[in-house]
Amino acid sequence: MKELVAQLKTVSPVWTAGIERSNNVPREIGLAGSLRWWYEVLVRGLGGYACDPTDEDRCSFDDDGYKADGIEGGLRTVCPACQMFGCGGWASKFRLLATDAKGQANFSLDSKEVLFQLHFLPTKDWLSAEQWLLGQVLLLIDHYGALGARTTLKPPKFPDYGQVRLTKNIPFPNLERREIEAWLRGLITADLKRKQANQSAEIPRLEFFFFNTAKWLDTKQMNQVVQTDRTGFMAGKRGISKKIFSSQPANRFWGYTTDQRMLNNVLKTLEQMGIGDVKTGKEVLNAL
Repeated sequence: MKELVAQLKTVSPVWTAGIERSNNVPREIGLAGSLRWWYEVLVRGLGGYACDPTDEDRCSFDDDGYKADGIEGGLRTVCPACQMFGCGGWASKFRLLATDAKGQANFSLDSKEVLFQLHFLPTKDWLSAEQWLLGQVLLLIDHYGALGARTTLKPPKFPDYGQVRLTKNIPFPNLERREIEAWLRGLITADLKRKQANQSAEIPRLEFFFFNTAKWLDTKQMNQVVQTDRTGFMAGKRGISKKIFSSQPANRFWGYTTDQRMLNNVLKTLEQMGIGDVKTGKEVLNAL
């Protein structure tokens, strides 16, 4: 496969550094982690299984299966997100390189209006469905979400991190959503089906997201939405972020819940606050 390139522009600074590290140069591991998070969200929304790579029950390549049946046997315990981004015993299908618009690696994403590129350098062959999913992930980030970390931090102490615009997407095949859904269902082996059944309701699934691309929320409004959830999930806790995000530069907000009931409560609260034009994850999925 040839190199695939996506071209983007920052609307606000993008944070890619680790804890207490400088953000003076983009770190591909942070960008890849953000892309993976959205890839997992999309896979789950389309009915597939994607593990939590931080969980004890995360995927790993099946060495015994590989010895018996080759690559196909080794991957029978590996979810589609791990097949693309890697897991224990299985390397990612690509190397990610971030450059400025001229192809130079020495640049910064720590300001707005920065033109940059994401180069996907395949190390293994991609399936058409995988290329389609990655193209859709980039569109999700552009239309509704954010890229990178620190997206819950707010001014005046911090900037609104993570807002980008996609100026040129990677090429991806013209497949129908139902084809991707069928492919994802076909990847759910007996082992993965067990994991899917036991997966926590708190894992992000696109069908339980909400998006608004015409308004941002201040801290008081965000807290008002969070308080609709009596379980405390949306509020987060020390070391675990809130589940609602807002950006003034991009004039948008988005978040996610655990189930339809919680989502309905959020939508009702936003309506009572006089905030309309809210799109649900199901509506986003139906438009694919």
